[in-house]
Amino acid sequence: MRDRTPALREGLTFAKVLRFLSLPFCPRSLKPYLAVNRFVDVPIDRLQADGIRGVLLDADGTLCPHHAKEFPDEVVRHIDKLTGNGLKVAIYTNAFEDRFQQFSGVNIVTGVPPKPNRHGFETAMKKFLGLKDPATVCMIGDNFITDGGAYSAGIRFIHVRPIKGNESFFHAFTRRLAFLCARFYFPAAFR
Repeated sequence: MRDRTPALREGLTFAKVLRFLSLPFCPRSLKPYLAVNRFVDVPIDRLQADGIRGVLLDADGTLCPHHAKEFPDEVVRHIDKLTGNGLKVAIYTNAFEDRFQQFSGVNIVTGVPPKPNRHGFETAMKKFLGLKDPATVCMIGDNFITDGGAYSAGIRFIHVRPIKGNESFFHAFTRRLAFLCARFYFPAAFR
């Protein structure tokens, strides 16, 4: 029997609704640490220079189209570079967690509250990265609502322009609204 938990995590949760509704009123939580076009554009040397020791990665819309089972070679190589440079890496997705066999040395975050729940980020950081200081961790993702929730745990957020794919209209629409809100408050971050 297939586990339905990931399907529930992808859907609407109280934490997602609350974060979405609060975005216009909490602009500070929309300022990304970095904004890049693609995951492979994340500068490893910059992360290291800024004291980052651990990276939480979103999957869908960040590393691949939604629900893809195979990842581009350049994505696999960039993750290998992250781990090869001493960074601890874990994939933290609200979608199905059983499709990451291409990545070696990367933990898959399981059994935690879905993003954007602060406790999920804190548990992912401590249990799956083995780190205690959120200032040494960044979350890389395409969604200010879910991935950007890392801010509530003191974790830096790197925004990646979303990879289009098989996602619901509602998900794409709310993600876009959150991005427009972030760009309104911090236009210089997206140049």
